[in-house]
Amino acid sequence: MKRTLVTLLLGSLLFVACKKDAAKTAEDPCFLQTANPSGRSYTPDSIIAITYLQKHCGFMPLSRASYWVYEDSFFNEGIFEKVQFDTLRFENTYQSLSDQLIWWEPSLSVGLPDLLYANDSAIFVAGYRLFATDPIRDAKKEYSFFEGDSIKYITSFEDNAAMGRSVKINNSLHTPAGHFDNCILFEKKSPYFRKDQVFFKPGLGVIKYTSEQATMGSLVLKMKQVSTLVNFYLH
Repeated sequence: MKRTLVTLLLGSLLFVACKKDAAKTAEDPCFLQTANPSGRSYTPDSIIAITYLQKHCGFMPLSRASYWVYEDSFFNEGIFEKVQFDTLRFENTYQSLSDQLIWWEPSLSVGLPDLLYANDSAIFVAGYRLFATDPIRDAKKEYSFFEGDSIKYITSFEDNAAMGRSVKINNSLHTPAGHFDNCILFEKKSPYFRKDQVFFKPGLGVIKYTSEQATMGSLVLKMKQVSTLVNFYLH
């Protein structure tokens, strides 16, 4: 009799737990966006700030509740200056009215665009058009999956043209946040001006970011910032 009661009690607890998990899953669905906005342009009044509470999965998981903690080391002309811990969040969201896409603004600079959209296979930037008299934003692909082991392409910084390359990383990346396989290196470089490297784990985010820059009057690139992922929470 006692064994029967214990079995029934355990079964009831497991049933309740399963119901709670199912309810949580039902309450917090993850939406996968698939649209490709490359080549689209947006005027200032066509992208509006909104309060967005849903979460997106895909190449870059995005929600207001998720966060990534980085150990940021800063350098002055290549000489170490300070280290601090910073948290990347996406609490500001925008919607482009012409196509109803959701754009996210990162709170921290770790190589991600200052206004981004992510679908199932890429991150897109809505960057201001260079040399335009009006603040028009053009959408283009920034980081993505690709065929083969590496690829080269034309890209840019905010104020300078650059060459980019994407390379699949065969070995594991190790940080205080864990061990990460199947990562991708995204690099863009403008000779004698700046070089950025983003070590990215699809489905998670930036694992490590480095930025080198030449000082005024110099043609030599020197370290400016190194950001390493130490903790994260995806929701």
